[in-house]
Amino acid sequence: MSYARINMVEFNSAEDAVVSAGDYAENAAAEFPEAEILLSVATGNESAVVISIYPDKDAFERSAAARAARMGNNQDKIKGVEVLEGEVTLCHVK
Repeated sequence: MSYARINMVEFNSAEDAVVSAGDYAENAAAEFPEAEILLSVATGNESAVVISIYPDKDAFERSAAARAARMGNNQDKIKGVEVLEGEVTLCHVK
């Protein structure tokens, strides 16, 4: 069963949000090669929800080191982050 990580991120500024979104769009696929879906939604000028879906919890757990590295590299841009995780119960793409 697929497993997801949901990051609700608040940035220090609108500029930090834009820079971070661009960097994520450019590099996330290479940084998280096991992810089946990578989705980033700007929810405000200084906030985003970032969702990654993996084929199973083992793949999700293997991504932890890459996530820690990304968060560490961007800590100066991030005011706060709330992380949720869980089993995917619906994934409909049209």
